[in-house]
Amino acid sequence: MTSGPYGDSQPPGGVPTGGQPFPAGPAEAGYQNPYGGNPGPVSYPQAGYPPPPGYGYPVAPGYPQPRNGMGTAGLVLGIIGLVFCWMTWVGWVLNILAIIFGGVGISRANQGHATNRGSAVAGLVLGLIGLILGVLLWVVIGVAVFGMSRV
Repeated sequence: MTSGPYGDSQPPGGVPTGGQPFPAGPAEAGYQNPYGGNPGPVSYPQAGYPPPPGYGYPVAPGYPQPRNGMGTAGLVLGIIGLVFCWMTWVGWVLNILAIIFGGVGISRANQGHATNRGSAVAGLVLGLIGLILGVLLWVVIGVAVFGMSRV
């Protein structure tokens, strides 16, 4: 047994630390097992703290979380596409993507995989409005520019 600045390295009573087996003492050496053989030294697992308890109520397993990404993406792209509808390629691409994502979002909401049907419908409608406004704007500009040159 070693001694350090804090006293003995083993706790009193001969209890080993770290899950090490007890040394065979005189009482164990003379013990005869009725089934034959010596049981050998006994080892105890190292004591530890139990895991902390969970917080809140447990979540019921087996219920998939609704994924709302397509309808939300359609809504965001529809808003941005409506703002940039006067820019030919940027507005048209954003509005076409808003129509696609809005349609997929509506489909997912109808199947029960998503809960944001309203956002998907709004994205689809804003994409259509932005695309129609963009095309009409460029038709009006084309008529104004090329119509004046004929006169």
